[in-house]
Amino acid sequence: MPTRARLRLLRSLARADARRAEGLYLVEGRRLVMEALLSRAPLTEIFVTAAFAAGEHGADLLAATETMQVSVESVPDKDLAALADTKTPQGVVAVVRHVPSDLSILDRPGPGLFLALDGVADPGNVGTLVRAADAFAVRAVIAGPGTADFANPKVLRGAMGSTFHLACVAVPDLPAALRRLRGSGAFVAAATLDGTDARELPPLPRRVALLLGNEARGVSAAARAEADTAVTIACPGRAESLNVALAGGILLALLSGAAR
Repeated sequence: MPTRARLRLLRSLARADARRAEGLYLVEGRRLVMEALLSRAPLTEIFVTAAFAAGEHGADLLAATETMQVSVESVPDKDLAALADTKTPQGVVAVVRHVPSDLSILDRPGPGLFLALDGVADPGNVGTLVRAADAFAVRAVIAGPGTADFANPKVLRGAMGSTFHLACVAVPDLPAALRRLRGSGAFVAAATLDGTDARELPPLPRRVALLLGNEARGVSAAARAEADTAVTIACPGRAESLNVALAGGILLALLSGAAR
C-alpha cells in the first residue's frame, strides 16, 4: 500500500512541472497500460483496484507484468480515483519513468516521414496527431516549445497507445531541430494557408518532414524560414479552415504518398 506522501507525489504528476521535476508520469486505463507493457515502456509501479484485478482484463494485464520488473499494488477505489484523470476510472494506473529525448534520431540517415509541431497547444490535437503519425509510419514526432506535453493525460488518451510506438521528441529550439533534419537530407514542408495544394506536389525525396503550427497563429516565422516549401489543402467547401489535427492527418497521408 503506497504511503500518503507517495500518493500526494503521484497526484502532483497531473501538473507538467511536477512531471518534469520527478521524471515520472501516469498512464491510466487498461488499454494504455497494456500498450505500455507490450512496448516495454519503463514502468515502475502499477496500481489496481481489487475489482479490476479480479476481472478478465485485470488477469490479462497482470499476466503481462510477469516478465517485467514492475511492482503491482492493490489500492482502495478512492486512492485509485485520486490518481486518475478521468471521472470514471477503469481501476488501473501505471507510473512510467520519463526517458530523455534522443535527438540523434534527427541525424540518422535513410528514408522516412517526420512530423514537427510548432506550438500545437491543445492536448487533444497533439494526441490525435501522434496517433495519425503512428498510422502513417512516421519515424518521430518532434515538439517545439508551446506544444502540449507528450505525457499530458489528454495527449496520452488521444494517442490511444501510439505514444509508445514511435519516438516522441521534445526540443527546446524547433528551428534548430529542423535545420538538423535538413542537414540529414530531409525535405521540410510547412503547412500554411497560402502554400501549394498538397495534392499537386511533384514527387518528393524519401525523407520528408511535415511542419504544423499553432491552432490560432500557424507556423512561426522562425520555423517557416527553415522549410523548403509551404503546402496547404485546397478546400472547395464553405468551411473556413480545418482543425490542425484533421489537416495534419490528411497532409501526412498525402506526403507519405508523394515521398518516394
